[in-house]
Amino acid sequence: MFAKLKNFKNFDLIFNSISDMVFLMSIDDEGVFRYVAANQVAIDILQFPMDFVGKSIDDIMSPFSAKVITDRYHQAIDAKEVVVYEEKIEFPLKDNSNEKRLGWVESRVTPVFNDNGECERIISITREITEQKNREKELQRVKEQFELIFNNVADAVFTFDKDGEYQTVNPSFAKMFGWSVEEVFNYPAMSILPKENDFSEIMNRLKNGEVIENHYSERKSKNGDIIHILSSYTPVMVDGKMTGGIAVYKNITKMDELKERLHESEERYRIIVESSNDLITVTDRQGQIIYASPSHQQILGLKPDFFIGKSFLSFVHQDDMSNVRSCMNRMIESGKSDEIEYRRLNKNGEIIWIQSHGGLVLNSDGNVEQIVFVSRDTSNRMKRESELKTMALYDELTGLPNRTLFNDCLETAMKETSRKGKPSALLLLDCDNFKHVNDSFGHDVGDEVIKEFARRIQVNVRNIDTVSRMGGDEFQVVLPDLNDKDTARKCCQLIVDAMKHPIVVGEESISITTSIGMSYYLEKGKTKETLIKEADKALYASKSKGKSTFSEYSDEVPNKSKVKFVKRLFKK
Repeated sequence: MFAKLKNFKNFDLIFNSISDMVFLMSIDDEGVFRYVAANQVAIDILQFPMDFVGKSIDDIMSPFSAKVITDRYHQAIDAKEVVVYEEKIEFPLKDNSNEKRLGWVESRVTPVFNDNGECERIISITREITEQKNREKELQRVKEQFELIFNNVADAVFTFDKDGEYQTVNPSFAKMFGWSVEEVFNYPAMSILPKENDFSEIMNRLKNGEVIENHYSERKSKNGDIIHILSSYTPVMVDGKMTGGIAVYKNITKMDELKERLHESEERYRIIVESSNDLITVTDRQGQIIYASPSHQQILGLKPDFFIGKSFLSFVHQDDMSNVRSCMNRMIESGKSDEIEYRRLNKNGEIIWIQSHGGLVLNSDGNVEQIVFVSRDTSNRMKRESELKTMALYDELTGLPNRTLFNDCLETAMKETSRKGKPSALLLLDCDNFKHVNDSFGHDVGDEVIKEFARRIQVNVRNIDTVSRMGGDEFQVVLPDLNDKDTARKCCQLIVDAMKHPIVVGEESISITTSIGMSYYLEKGKTKETLIKEADKALYASKSKGKSTFSEYSDEVPNKSKVKFVKRLFKK
């Protein structure tokens, strides 16, 4: 086959234009893999010698890399299936020295068999994913930083589902309202809403995708005290629908009391009191700063006196100066407040985005005398809200979609089946005897096993499939847009086979298996609840067969299921 392709006049051009590393391997009678061809990308990256054709993997690659690669080739041959894997191998340094560097690769290994069922060729397409792995590591670091912020920020922060029910609350929420975190979730009568509240209206606005900022409302503490709140709400939208949201509450009760006492003071001090945690800058009508709030030193690292007498524009990024100047002129000419976003430097010399609201102070003649800018660092806020959105939809340990996102994906798959007529499948699976792993090796090792278990599921399904973790060792997979049931069966078998290889955690080699229950959605009429219950019955059938297998739902499977598993799927 390859020889015929070589005769194609454009083959070399196409072969060497592929951006991934491509290898064509033969296997001799002694089971040794030898290079038949490699594209130019592979030759350049791995620094192959000119006479690499005919040489074995052991001749070309380091012992460590050769073992990794040959093991995966044998895996593909034994399974007679395409094998996709991620592993570390050694790369030569670009300076042509003998030193190596470790890097991650993602490879797709395809065995080619003759009519006698003998493997004649191996086609391997490989790309380096070291940067991707490094980004994943960085994401974990950012996540840990977010958790630190979430648990220590002074404002009350909470997430809620599409019905407005609490999902998470931070310690400041409990402190502000007097309810413990446990009471928030376990006490049905718990409420922070007074008799007349605005939350229904807020939910309607959020469902339309609106972001609500600086919303004034009243909330009630556990002991009945009314708390004045300045709140922000951000919806989490998936396919145009709200699946939940994030709220940030700032207690401004004391500020309102000060506002009442300072009602007859100058306008600029009233605005400062209302926004004391933000940057407050007062300028004259020419833009010269006459007041800077104490928060300038905390946020920007410079004493307030440093700003006095300087132009407001002198601290704006040069590319944004024209827009800020136009905004100031527009306010003076129209006599109306305005908002603008622009860039400036923070105390670490980093460029940050600032959102400023400009309010006007008029003299007795009605002319603009001063401009009061209330500014905040929106880059940090957007970053925090983005991280909260991720936490609301993804499992913390594995990074997989959680129950909320899984239910949406399942509903979408069922709707597509009803529209197109192509079946969908639901897989319920768990790690057989996982309790023994935790009992024998500890929960830290158990967590690593769960992460590897999740990874093996992911690499054995299609890109359009959704893998979700329910909790513990329980997982679900949605297989939409199937051409036939065999596609789903092959997927199940790949997952079952993948779990037969031991999982190595530190010095421990842990053998696991999985049991899978599968149900199909073929036409309208079957509910999501029924589909899940059928898959759960099939899972019980797999367990009854001795585990490490998969079963499809039919009327003959035992009418028994893991009720706990099913209930958790519908738990709010």
